[in-house]
Amino acid sequence: MFKLVCILLSFCAVILITNQVSAAKVDPTRPFGHSASSTVTPGGKKMVLQSIIHGEGIQTVVISGKVLKMLDYIGDYQLTEVNKQSVILRSKTQRLKLTVFKGSVIKSSIAK
Repeated sequence: MFKLVCILLSFCAVILITNQVSAAKVDPTRPFGHSASSTVTPGGKKMVLQSIIHGEGIQTVVISGKVLKMLDYIGDYQLTEVNKQSVILRSKTQRLKLTVFKGSVIKSSIAK
């Protein structure tokens, strides 16, 4: 009986851990069925804008897992502008605009 209880508890623990790991990979604010847009730089580096955080006078973004503030660099690109759903990165020769979500988000209304 004790072995059965231990096996059952172990099985439940594995299921809970698996669910938490898979849930941590999903952005809860992401519109259903859409993923973040990405841009491939001329050097072949892929950049994905994952998050924009607006604070009191400080705007922070997460691009490809790296946390940046205004005027910080990611590779050859400097963060020069933070908007509501997009950021602008500039290098000496190029300007990139990254958006949090792809532009094809469908807006719908619910009838009461």
